[in-house]
Amino acid sequence: MWSVVRILWFCLWWAAVPAWAQTPEPAQAESPARAVLTIDQRDVVTFRVPLLGYPPADRATIAAERIRDMLAAGVTRPVTMQRVGQNYYIEMGGRYLFTVQPGDANPLTAETQEQVAQHAVDTLNLIIRERNELAGPGQLALALLKAALIVLITALLINFGIRIRRWCVHWIDNHWPREVKWLAGPLWLRSAYRFTHLVHALWVLALLYTSLSLLLSVFPLTRAWGEALNQYLLDLLFRFGDALVEALPGLGVVIAILVLTRITVRMLGYVLSRVEKGELELPFFDQDTAGTTRKLLTVLLWLFALAMIYPYLPGSNTEAFKGLSVVLGLMVSLGASGVVSQFASGLILIYSRSLKVGEYVSVAGEEGTVQAIGLFATRIHTNMREEISIPNSVLVSQSVKNYSRLVAGGGVITSVQLTIGYSTPWRQVEAMLLEAARRTCGVRQDPAPFVFQTALSDFYVEYSLRVSLDEPAQRARILDELNSHILDIFNEYGVQITSPHYEGDPAELQVVPPSGWYAAPARPPQDRDA
Repeated sequence: MWSVVRILWFCLWWAAVPAWAQTPEPAQAESPARAVLTIDQRDVVTFRVPLLGYPPADRATIAAERIRDMLAAGVTRPVTMQRVGQNYYIEMGGRYLFTVQPGDANPLTAETQEQVAQHAVDTLNLIIRERNELAGPGQLALALLKAALIVLITALLINFGIRIRRWCVHWIDNHWPREVKWLAGPLWLRSAYRFTHLVHALWVLALLYTSLSLLLSVFPLTRAWGEALNQYLLDLLFRFGDALVEALPGLGVVIAILVLTRITVRMLGYVLSRVEKGELELPFFDQDTAGTTRKLLTVLLWLFALAMIYPYLPGSNTEAFKGLSVVLGLMVSLGASGVVSQFASGLILIYSRSLKVGEYVSVAGEEGTVQAIGLFATRIHTNMREEISIPNSVLVSQSVKNYSRLVAGGGVITSVQLTIGYSTPWRQVEAMLLEAARRTCGVRQDPAPFVFQTALSDFYVEYSLRVSLDEPAQRARILDELNSHILDIFNEYGVQITSPHYEGDPAELQVVPPSGWYAAPARPPQDRDA
């Protein structure tokens, strides 16, 4: 038992050794927060170090109380500074206000203690002069008159801007160069209207901002705010100008890349458009894939250009740009799986030449003419005047019947099946089916139609008439006419068609004599033409 206790005690001691070995470092004394002395919305001085045990905040509070008491008592003598040892004493009419120490200078801006003291003196003298302006009633009346004049001029300038905007809109409505083709579109007209309204809105905002800063500058108590507004605007313009100057080399590179990309895209588009029209032949491109190749190369070139210009864009290294890139990448990664699948299927269809525009095909239970093969879907026009859009992934995963691919080698073969009883000679059936094929428009005679006996069933013989068509898109109409001729010929020769089910001979042949072909309301062709 004691051995177990000793082992546990040794383990605890061993675990505590590292903690004892880590001697905590003495915490560094935090410097007190700086405090700004503000009088009448103007910053006089910034206290950064304590004085005689008083932190900067207390120094600012005490100095503000002294200054306000003296101003309230009507003491308006000039403010001066006096150097005593390493400090500067700020005084008003010989009365002490506060002390500027060497530690109150900002080391980051390389300002000196004397500059800090002089700035405090100048600011306090400015405050005194502004207070003196309020002493006389004439000064206040003059300030009100100036404010009214500023408001009047601002209203006149805003009204002038409204008139200019109306004149511009009237000029666009009546004198816009619509004879210039590339300027006559509705997009350019809308852009002109929007640009006019945008310039007018900026004009009004600039006037309001300027008038507000001038109004605040008229009155002494708010003059600091007006000066701050003006300074903020100037700082903003200077920062914008500096950023523009710094960005000019990068913008030049961006423009050069965009221009070169545009020239390359137009050259490729011109060459591949001629290949697509059959005006030019190239060893690696053909007429069927030239259009898709042109689109793909255009997209790839612009993506490459975007990747090249990204580092030269102003602000591309900021956190905002990086966050936007992450968001866009996440969106693309989440939504691109289906798009990439459709895109790859489209490329397979186009470059494998499984389908071509204008071919007559049957796919997914739909039959029609291929109208367009896109990168994501294929459009087919059916004989019912319907446009069907089939995803390319469906086309790749299912079998496609192409009725047009072998037309040049003898036409598209289609068939008609029917059953005839054993009592009818097969040679007669074959002759009647071939005669029906000869009477049908759209059926090729070279290669000639032929008949197969595909099965000898229990009660009838199965025949298959196979014919070649020149126009696969007219397949439904040709089959309709062929079936009509088959019915007429079998009725002419009194042969009964036993399709689809036949188990025995009826008492009378199930045929329609020629005299009954045009029973009401049907009419003979000559009567319909009349």
